[in-house]
Amino acid sequence: MRARHGAADARYFAAYQRDAAPPRMHLALAVADTVWAPADRDRLAVLDIGCGRGVTACLLAAANPGWDVIGLDFQPAHVAEAREMEAEAGLANARFIEADLAEFDEDKAASLLPEVDAVICNGVWTWVPDAVRAGILRLLRARMKPGGILFMGYNALPGFADCIALQRLLEEAARGEPGGEAERGAAALAAVEALRAAGAKHLPPDAVLDHILMRGRRNPATLAHEWLTPFWRPVFHGDLARDLARVGLEYGGYARPEHGQAELNLTPEQQAAMGAAPPGFARETLLDTLLNRRFRTDIFVRGRRTGARRSLPGVRVTLAAAPEASRVVLQTQSGQAELPDEQSAAIIERLARSPATLGELAALPGNEDLNPLDLAVMLVHSGFAHPLWRDPAADAGAKARAARCNAVLLHRLGRDAVAIDAPLGAAVPGLGCAVQMSAAELAVAVVLQEGSAPDAAALAARLADPEGGPEALEGARAGIADVLAQRLAAWRMMGLA
Repeated sequence: MRARHGAADARYFAAYQRDAAPPRMHLALAVADTVWAPADRDRLAVLDIGCGRGVTACLLAAANPGWDVIGLDFQPAHVAEAREMEAEAGLANARFIEADLAEFDEDKAASLLPEVDAVICNGVWTWVPDAVRAGILRLLRARMKPGGILFMGYNALPGFADCIALQRLLEEAARGEPGGEAERGAAALAAVEALRAAGAKHLPPDAVLDHILMRGRRNPATLAHEWLTPFWRPVFHGDLARDLARVGLEYGGYARPEHGQAELNLTPEQQAAMGAAPPGFARETLLDTLLNRRFRTDIFVRGRRTGARRSLPGVRVTLAAAPEASRVVLQTQSGQAELPDEQSAAIIERLARSPATLGELAALPGNEDLNPLDLAVMLVHSGFAHPLWRDPAADAGAKARAARCNAVLLHRLGRDAVAIDAPLGAAVPGLGCAVQMSAAELAVAVVLQEGSAPDAAALAARLADPEGGPEALEGARAGIADVLAQRLAAWRMMGLA
């Protein structure tokens, strides 16, 4: 039965999906002027479809004790691992269910799941057969609350058009090979490299192909999951939106607003071409044609309402890095956007004292030409600041609960994350989600939460590989010193350390 879902038995890598966190979606929707107003922010029901090994679900549950967080996955190995992590972390508000969505009807969904406020569906839609897509739609129709939100992360067209032939070649090259995913993946990679050396005309550009081959060599399971399936089918945004409209969902906005705003990403010539396009063109199709958006992160709403930009002045933000290490720089596809030094310095000086609202920052002297909408994009989506979901001065019990989850995550997944350079995260109750970070940064955060002093040499003696010798110890000390200098002050302000 599992063969009908392609590479669904391949164990997927563990990573935290920052943009799918409901607090981050809340701000992205407000930037898009789309209302999401849950009745009680501290009592949400969140569903993660295709939750994998449970990283995002566990971190959301750890940061929000009042939430009900549910993960669904087709693989029993994923579900078992997620349940073990949830139990070890003491997350009574997280649960994981093995489910074949091709067999999900509305009655079954109602028997297993509450009505949900937010749904995450990342890396699923463009890798599964039509029967699973239909099951997802049935689930959304049955269990999403009116006004609820859906995060969809998927391979998009036309961005992935240059990989259509590559995917077929990888799948067919691996199909007849003996052995497990590592052996089959290695054979597929070798076949593609031989074709490139022979001058094949329909492979992706070298930079794209090199990245895919590098990831495949480092993690054969990722290669199997992402490429060795007959159901790999990137889609146009408009086609996905049409499918979701059948269950009452409307496009609410892009989860990374800095990648979705034409004025930030298009050249003047591109903006003129977009303005002159025939009225039949969908805006998102035009943008995807003009920009390099291979993997889209869209947010849909069950019943879209406008007017959310009025709430932006009240959004509180906190620094993501130490004041002296902070710069307000936003990378876009047309270049780099940066606040003038005077405005940047005033904002940094204010946030160095305490979190502040976007309205307060816009009202600082010299910021007359800035508004909360500009600041939401420039500050949060540049990585300069994080939006707060609640007061960062959480009670000791909530902080201890989050710290326990962070330690479990590091213990269980740290080595895997280092091996494939996958992002993990540290749960922070004030943010209502996690701060995305590397396994090395998480190791520093965990020992600080356990009570260790922020002394780089002492932390290095505790964390460095004892078999690495003096050179490894010094490298660890230097790396930890950099993390402390860059992050400690901000971690303390947001309640992480």
